[in-house]
This record gives sequence, C-alpha cells and structure tokens, in this order.
Amino acid sequence: MLWFTNVELPAVSRRLSLPVPGIGGWMESLRSALCSHDPVELGVAARGAIPFEPFDEEGVRYFHLQAPGAKGGLAGVIERWRRVKDDEQVLAQAAAVVEDFGPDLIHVHGSEGPIGLLAESTAVPVLVSLQGLLLVCSRFYLTGIPPTEVLRDVLSVRFLKGGGLVHGWWNMRDAAERETRILRSCRYFAGRTEWDKSVLSVVNPDARYYHVEEALRAEFYEHAWRGPSSGPFVIYTTHGANPYKGLINLLEAVALLCKAGRRDIRVRVGGGVVGTVMWPIAQRAVSRFGLETAVEWLGPLSPGSIASELEGASVYVHPSVIENSSNALAEAMMLGLPCVATSGGGTPSMIRDGVDGLLCAPNDVYGLAGKIAAIEADPMLAAELGNNARIRARQRHDPSAIARATVDMYADIVARHCEGRR
Repeated sequence: MLWFTNVELPAVSRRLSLPVPGIGGWMESLRSALCSHDPVELGVAARGAIPFEPFDEEGVRYFHLQAPGAKGGLAGVIERWRRVKDDEQVLAQAAAVVEDFGPDLIHVHGSEGPIGLLAESTAVPVLVSLQGLLLVCSRFYLTGIPPTEVLRDVLSVRFLKGGGLVHGWWNMRDAAERETRILRSCRYFAGRTEWDKSVLSVVNPDARYYHVEEALRAEFYEHAWRGPSSGPFVIYTTHGANPYKGLINLLEAVALLCKAGRRDIRVRVGGGVVGTVMWPIAQRAVSRFGLETAVEWLGPLSPGSIASELEGASVYVHPSVIENSSNALAEAMMLGLPCVATSGGGTPSMIRDGVDGLLCAPNDVYGLAGKIAAIEADPMLAAELGNNARIRARQRHDPSAIARATVDMYADIVARHCEGRR
C-alpha cells in the first residue's frame, strides 16, 4: 500500500534530525496501528522542503516529494495573481514514486491536493480519503466575516500582493474545481460522515464508498476531563486560518453571554491563528466586543498540551460554519469534555444533539450562545453529555477496530480491481 499524505510523518523529522512536534495526527496513529498487521507493506510519500533519499523505518518506506518554493518580488506577486499551480510537476513526482514502490493500491489522504488525479493515468487502483470537501467549503469561505473586513482586505497592500482573505477564497475555489475532477475520476473513497457520503453520491453516483473512522493521537486516549468547576467558566477551542471555521461567531457569542451577566467566562484558543489572515480580524473583534481580558491565544500546542487544556476546560466549542469530521472535536469528546458545535456538514454524524453534545445552526451566534449557556448553567447536564461523548468516542475511535476495517477495505478494493481486469 502506498500512502500520499498532506504532511510528512514523524519518521521524516527524525531522519532529518528535526524537532518532532505533534505532526501526522490521525495518519500517524493509523500507521502505527496498521504496522501490527502482517499482510500490509506500507510506503508513505509527502511533500516537504528538505529533500531526502528513500529510507525505511519500522517496516515503512518513506519517499520525498519536493514542495514548491515561493517566489519573491514582482514574480511572486504575478504568480499569486495568476494562481499558478504546480500540479503537473507534483503528479510526475508521484508517478515516479508509484513506479519505484510498485504498490497494489494507492491511498491518497485528502482530496484537496492534486495527487488524486493519479486515478486518471495509473493502472493501480486509487483510494481517496475524504476530508474537507472544498467544493462545499468554498461556498461558505467568507461566512461569518463582517463585510467591513472583506472591504478592508480588498483595499489592503496584502491584497495587491496576492494575499489575504479574497485571494484565499479564490485559491480554494480553484482547488475545489480540481477536487471535483478527482471525485469524478476516482472509483474508491473512504469517509466518516453521512454528509461526505451524500456529497460524493451527487458528484459520482458510481463511486464505491467505505465508512472508516480515524484513530486519534495516543494522548487523547490517556486523559479524561476533570469535571465541572466552580471557578471561571473556561471555553476551549482550536482554530486555524480558515475564515469559515467560525472564530468571530464564537467571540460574538461570548460577548452576548458577558452582556447577559453570566459568570466569569474565559476563552482559550489553541492553534495557528496568530500571524495568519485571521489574526488582525480576530484582534479587532476582541476589541469590538470588549473581550480583551477574556481571550487568551495559546498558539499551536502539542497533543499533550491540548489534552491538558481539555482536561481543565468547562466546554469545548466548535463553531465552524461547515465541517466534515473535526479531529479537534473528536479529541474533546474522547476526554469526556461536554461539547457545543454547529450542525453544518458532517458534525451531526459525530454528535447527537442532547445526548453526547449540543448542536446549533451554523452562523447563529445567539443559538451558539444559548447552547454554551445551557452547559454553564447545568453541571449535571455537562457531566452527562461529557460521559456519553466519551463512551461514543471510545467506540468510534478504537485503533484496533479501525486498523482491521482499513485492512479489510484495502483487501476488498484490490480484489475488486483484480476481478475487473479478468
């Protein structure tokens, strides 16, 4: 089996004598679980800035795909405005790895990049894991962002240089067009929610869909929520640079709760917000809502640090306008922390409203505030939701069961492919 991943796994960092942060996520967890299955011989290829020769570690062979270098000056500005892609070069490198490794099956983790286009040119069966589904997410890219911020972006120097919100939206739309081509050309897909299955059925009714869950990082199986506290009400959330993840909506919801006289509320934000396109927008929102003393930006955290945050929080809030299957939400549920999330996309496949979490409509700041308030006002409800979430998450993310399901999926695809060639 040859994997193409969207990030390099920890073995590469070790090989290059680089720090090994919590990279790889669920893919590294799945790799670890699969290594216990004798029939599986695994190769892993990913793009990276530092070249290396193929090497073996723990029975896995690792390959390097060259990441593109960013151009500077006027050439870089022109390239960003033209939205130049290097798909052909990436596919040529990927095809060379396929030729070298000689796999029975290619597993592409994610449909966002160009590698899934291998299905158009190779005789080897290609399986694509569905993750974000950009063809839908791109439609919601700027949802929740105030119009004044979009105008500010268009009038900025950053926009003229080919960066910022609007350029990010254009780039995602381009990627969504390529993703649609991948969904139509590939035959085999793995997914986790009724939403991604439904989207695929519309784009490619003849595709074969396999429901396979994700194994989480080891730290989240080892920790547990400490329970409701009589101290400040602590909201923890993880965020990145995508505007549609709902960060501004969460800040406004917290402001509504503070104005209503709720007890001391603290918001702790993990993830890479600082320095991204969302950072100045978030700063202005904090100032506009009067939350300067309530919000703390934690930056990217290791898995152990995230688990510690979840242990001591009062609630995990996932305000994304559209989502497939959030790993951050799954991690919070695994610890038994009560969760509030929006119902966009695949999240209802993860949380049953009122059973193992609370759901509200996407982009509804009052509904989001109301669900958070329900957790704050009722410690017994919080404990019940958290306990139910932990039970469900432990069943859903059992590494052994996921490894078995993955091997069975691989075997079924290879058998069908061989049968189709007879």
